[in-house]
Amino acid sequence: MVTLMELIFGNEKMPMDQRPLQEIGIQLSLHQDQLHRVMELYLNALQQGLKDNVSYGGLDALMDALARNESEEFLKYPHQIIESKAIDNGNYILGHVLKEKDVSRDLATNVSHRTGIEQDTLEILLPITATLMMGRLGLYLDEVDDKKKRETLLDILQIEEGTNLREMILQKQKELYGKRG
Repeated sequence: MVTLMELIFGNEKMPMDQRPLQEIGIQLSLHQDQLHRVMELYLNALQQGLKDNVSYGGLDALMDALARNESEEFLKYPHQIIESKAIDNGNYILGHVLKEKDVSRDLATNVSHRTGIEQDTLEILLPITATLMMGRLGLYLDEVDDKKKRETLLDILQIEEGTNLREMILQKQKELYGKRG
């Protein structure tokens, strides 16, 4: 099972294109270890937001968003990941995942306190992280058999097999849409 962190940063078995991360680090004057730490904190919050959305019936909405994912385009041309269009895209994603702008600001404030990095920089980095996350999720799921995409996404979000939450989500899917792969 692959994790959200591995989709962003890669690992030995699954190397990822590091150019977007390098571009972000250069443009925001962050060392890669700083960038990794901040993104780790952001991804934990975003993952929880995605879990919450999925648990309230949002699995299909997330699957649809990933199917028509514009975030992937920003990964093809790494210099674009820091441009205003990518940031706007990330803010749109954050609106769906975190729901309220105050939650995003509070998250940036919290991460600033934990890392010592200026909040202004972190407020730019949060939507970029959301764009990167959705782009990498979409690219990964593009390689997965259609019948396994839902299960794979639940695995990535770490909604464990055998848990009440996973069973509830899958049952809700069956009730709403019949048995879909």
